[in-house]
Amino acid sequence: MRVAATIAGALAAFVALWTAIVWSWHPRRDAEAAAEPLTLTRAPSVPGEATLLFAGDTAEIDFALPTVEVLGLMYPFGSTIDLVRGADVAVANHEAPLTDGGRDVHLYRKYVYRAPAASARALADAGFDILQLANNHTLDYGAEGLDETIANAERAGLVTIGAGRDAASARRGVIVDVGGLRVGILAYCERQLLFDVYMGLFARAHRAGVAMAAEPDLRRDIARLRARGAELVVVSFHVGDNYAPPTRAARSWGARAIDDGADLVVDHHPHVAHPIAMYQGRAIALSLGNYAFGTPGRFFRRADPDIFDLGLLALAHARRCPSGGAAFDRLELVPMAVHNERVRYRPEPLTGAELTTALRKLRDASLRWGADVRDVDGRGVVTLPGCSAVPR
Repeated sequence: MRVAATIAGALAAFVALWTAIVWSWHPRRDAEAAAEPLTLTRAPSVPGEATLLFAGDTAEIDFALPTVEVLGLMYPFGSTIDLVRGADVAVANHEAPLTDGGRDVHLYRKYVYRAPAASARALADAGFDILQLANNHTLDYGAEGLDETIANAERAGLVTIGAGRDAASARRGVIVDVGGLRVGILAYCERQLLFDVYMGLFARAHRAGVAMAAEPDLRRDIARLRARGAELVVVSFHVGDNYAPPTRAARSWGARAIDDGADLVVDHHPHVAHPIAMYQGRAIALSLGNYAFGTPGRFFRRADPDIFDLGLLALAHARRCPSGGAAFDRLELVPMAVHNERVRYRPEPLTGAELTTALRKLRDASLRWGADVRDVDGRGVVTLPGCSAVPR
C-alpha cells in the first residue's frame, strides 16, 4: 500500500511538473501585428444614436436538434426576435462550429458541439449581425470546422470575430458604422490550462484558433481600432467558471480593458448571469448567461447572490456628443428565462412578479459591484456618464 502511494505521488508530481513546463513554454501571445478590422455599416433607427445588442451563449445544438428539426431553425428566436431586430447591431457569442462537416479532433471531451450550417441563416434572419467566436467550443470540429463556420456565416451575411486562420485574423475585430457613429468590437477568450495545452484552442502565427486574452495585445488592439476611426470600443471576454460566481480573472480583464481604452466590457461563459460592475465610469457585464443554447442545462441551487439562473440581453445605447465624439449613456438589461426544461430552447423574457423579483436581485447584487441597476418599465437600466465622461 505504501509503495503504491509513493508511486502514485511520484506520478502526480511528474505530471504537475510536465504541465508546468508546457504551460510556461507555450507562447502566451502571438506577434504584435493584427489584420485590418472588418467593417459593417447600418442605418440608425434614431439619428445620432446607436443601439448595440449583446446576447450570451448561443447555439442550436445537442438536445435542441430534435425540436428544431420539427419546429424549424427560427423557433428558438421567436420570443426575442423583435428585441434583436430592433437593435441597430446585434452580437451573439456563438458557442459551436456552424458546420455539417469537420471532425471531432480531441481524444476525449465530454461536451463536443456542432450546429447545423443552416442555422447561420436563421441567426441572420433573427436579426443578428455579428458572431463572436472567441470561446472554448469554436474548435470542437477542428480547423476545418472553423473554416466552414466562417464561410457559412459570411454566406448568411454575418460577420465573425474572435477566431480565424491565424492570430492576426482572430484579433482583427470589427468596426460598425451606424449613421456615422463608429463603434469597434473585439473578442477574446481567457487563457486556461485545459483550453491551451490540451485543446490547442488559441490561434498562433500559423495556426487557426481563437483570440487569446493577453497583454499587450489587448492594449494594441484597442488602440488599432481607435486609429482606424472607432469612437467607442467594446471588448467581449469569454471568461470565468461554469455555474460559478464572478472570478477574479473576469473582474481583472474587465478593468484592464477599460484601463487600455475600452468603453464597455461584455462577458460570457459561466452559463448563468452575473451582476453588472462599474469601473472608472464604464460598465462591465460580468456574464450574460445563456441565450438560445441547446444543452439541457441544470438548475443552480447554490445560494450565492452573484449568480442568477437566467439569461440577459444587454442593449448598449450610444449617442453623438454635442462637443464631438460619442459615448454610451445607458445600458439596458432584459432578463430571460433560459432553462430548457422550462422554455424548450426558446428564451422567454420575464414578465410580472418574476421580472420584478429578478430586477430587484440584479440591482442588489450589482450595487455591491458599484452599478446601480434601476427598474425602468420592466428593464434593468444602468445610467452611464455618457458625454460627461472623460474622453478617450
